[in-house]
Amino acid sequence: MSCLTTLLLALLTTRAHAHMVMNLPKPLSPELATTFPLDPPGGRYPFPCTGLTGFASRTRLVPGTTTTVNFTGAAPHGGGSCQFGINYHAGAGGVPYSVDDPSHWKTIYTIVGGCPAVTAGNLEHAPFYRGLDPDRRPDAVHCGDAEGFDCTRQFEVPIPRGLPAGEATFAWVWHNRITAGEVYMTCAPVLIEAEDTGDEGFLEELPGMFFANVEGYTNCSTSKTGEQGVFNIPRPGRFGVQLVESDPKAAGDCEVAPPPVFETQEVPTSTAVQPSAGFTTTVTVTVTAGNTTISPTSSGFFHSTRTITASVGITTTTVLASAVPPPTPSTPIFLPPSTPSPPPRPADDPLAPKPPCPKPGHLVCLGETAFAICDPFGVVGALQHLNPEQMFVNGRVVLRGV
Repeated sequence: MSCLTTLLLALLTTRAHAHMVMNLPKPLSPELATTFPLDPPGGRYPFPCTGLTGFASRTRLVPGTTTTVNFTGAAPHGGGSCQFGINYHAGAGGVPYSVDDPSHWKTIYTIVGGCPAVTAGNLEHAPFYRGLDPDRRPDAVHCGDAEGFDCTRQFEVPIPRGLPAGEATFAWVWHNRITAGEVYMTCAPVLIEAEDTGDEGFLEELPGMFFANVEGYTNCSTSKTGEQGVFNIPRPGRFGVQLVESDPKAAGDCEVAPPPVFETQEVPTSTAVQPSAGFTTTVTVTVTAGNTTISPTSSGFFHSTRTITASVGITTTTVLASAVPPPTPSTPIFLPPSTPSPPPRPADDPLAPKPPCPKPGHLVCLGETAFAICDPFGVVGALQHLNPEQMFVNGRVVLRGV
């Protein structure tokens, strides 16, 4: 068994490892919300929503604004593509919806690549792992935004104008980048607080969320060909963003979708941050934005769209109010005696220098039990470990004592 085969076994087929779950908006039965993928009908974690239905309150969602989406987990499997959607299972605008029909889960926003993380593999080891959450789910460090690397990202997901008012279920669906044919789904009870009954036609035009790898509900698998990569969601909807380039081979035997083209939103008026007393800062930046998702303003959200191209020149000047020159030494400076260099760190030490990447996606063995994956940029990623009963011998995985 080669190093690369071991990578797939260790990261993909071991369900004993925790994965990821949405924690904001507050999910159904939050104490039971699982980090595991959806199972076929009759399984422990069935579609939809891994079978959970309980809740004590609903999160308010206001069309024309955004909602914060955050996650718990230490195994983002290199990231992937996410969709966010709505299901009006109680009916909306007189149209009944079924929770059991994937096409009735309406896509409101899609992120292609980079969700819920951008990392070479998982974040289950130091320095990325941070322990168990209150419900004893493994968790990794959090970015706090949608731009960090080797951490769990947080997103501001737009809630489009036109959604009908009423009770609904908000869903996160994730197809991971390093996959064994899995799809994840976490659901949250929400209340859409619209000013009117919404646009029934708008809701009907939203595409159904895409579910690969769910036996009994879908007819395709992203792992059929054994290729790994960012899956380009077919029919991603009007609104979204592409953060990482997709790979057509990652579609398996599912539909190979063309590059997504998302509508743009108006740029919100930003609040300038006033500098502290003692210095002044003048900043100008050159920005070119075209076909880019931008946070909405309070008016015209999702209904007045345009492509924005802007260029602004910038100069940055910082003047300190009281610059103090360094003191002139009045006595000689004595340097400490040199000390011998420390011994080299073992290969499986997280702080040890990592070898170069052969090419993106390849696995690098580090010592007897550790490995890392080359990320899409050709950089050796986070240190990861085999199961305790396994070890590397000459680039292959063997059981200890065998």
